[in-house]
Amino acid sequence: MTNGRTRDAAGHIDIVSCGTGFPSDTGVLTLLEEADAVYGSRSLMALCPVPVKSTRTIGSCVRKDAEEALALAREGKRVVVLASGDALYHGLGGTLAALRKPGDDLAYHPGITAFQALFCRLGLPWQDARLFCVHSGEGLPSRGIAEAPLSVTYAGSRYPAHAIARAVLDTHPASARRAAIIAERIGSDDERILSGTLGELADAACGPTSILVIFPAAHADCHAQDAAATTRGSASIQAPILALGLPEEAFERENNLITASDVRAVILSRLRLPAWGTLWDVGAGSGSVGLEAAALRPTLSIHGIERNPERCAMIERNRLSMGIANYTLHPGNALSVIHPSCPEPRAPSAYGGILPDPDRVFVGGGGKDLPALLTACRDRLRPNGLIVVSAVTLESFGTLLSWAPDHRASLCRIDIANERPLAKRSHHFAPQNTIYVFTFHKEAIS
Repeated sequence: MTNGRTRDAAGHIDIVSCGTGFPSDTGVLTLLEEADAVYGSRSLMALCPVPVKSTRTIGSCVRKDAEEALALAREGKRVVVLASGDALYHGLGGTLAALRKPGDDLAYHPGITAFQALFCRLGLPWQDARLFCVHSGEGLPSRGIAEAPLSVTYAGSRYPAHAIARAVLDTHPASARRAAIIAERIGSDDERILSGTLGELADAACGPTSILVIFPAAHADCHAQDAAATTRGSASIQAPILALGLPEEAFERENNLITASDVRAVILSRLRLPAWGTLWDVGAGSGSVGLEAAALRPTLSIHGIERNPERCAMIERNRLSMGIANYTLHPGNALSVIHPSCPEPRAPSAYGGILPDPDRVFVGGGGKDLPALLTACRDRLRPNGLIVVSAVTLESFGTLLSWAPDHRASLCRIDIANERPLAKRSHHFAPQNTIYVFTFHKEAIS
């Protein structure tokens, strides 16, 4: 593939996806012989069948290697980058694409990924598979993996395949009987494929170059050749439930201070959660609202703000137990973290990174600073954004009623009573505290 350029033109990069071995295509071999510099891992360089002028080993600083390769091409050099699998699937090809500038000449040569090779080996279709990758140390979305009927997860040094299996079980213990496969070093001489239940594979030791495949609960025959996996009654496995209005007991909380499950469901409905973008959970407390939003919308970036250090630690434990990867915690006073008047780029928080402008904001606290906090949130809210605020006290209700009435889109009152035992043989409806839920628009409502 040449992208329409002249093959003898100088100053370009060919990114060659090597699949699970080394390509034998004569065109690729010619590229290698003519290249001024060839980048690749030690293992790929060892497989190269032709002499090359200069080799550069790709190490742990992938971005630096990509910048160096682009710099050589801009100087008029012919560069070849070798990548295992497909370079554009969590590979160096994506880094090069992100760093590419107008005028840079890049050509991509496709290859088969390791998971495609594995499914071909097993003789199994994969069009319904959900793909996950924690190869670069990303957060582990164990809830999403557990919820996927068929999942493929690329492992890494932080989370080898057996550790991913263990995390999925911690999030959803009923998945222990689901059929699964761990594959290591696909296509190499020391390839290894292990099959069994997820519970069994969680106790297997494997390295970072591994893949975890979890099959549908009702999958009755997921084997090929000597890689046999059995469901062992998996058709009766209880599926993970929707993370909407989870019971309070699902969260660690302080002095029972948590948004009640039914109220949480209403708040999440009022937030009109977008498929992507950013949600702030201000005054996060136990993190229940933001964590449920993260579970409902895995491609939405959730940022919690909480000033209490003990609650911050509690939120992190809740995040891990729920298996959430798209939630970032920003410790500190909300007004200080938000910095509405701070010029770009905004300073990162203690360990939460930079707080991006939101598309949605939920405010579950604020106290005497509530008006200033709401104004700060509105100032940073993106166009057409929403702020949803809950209030319990009449004082907070009064503050919210008078704040920016021309921006208020709706106000609802939630009165919930649940059945409770009374005396020995009777029952009654025990009312919860009345909750007021305000919704504000970024723009004034005419």
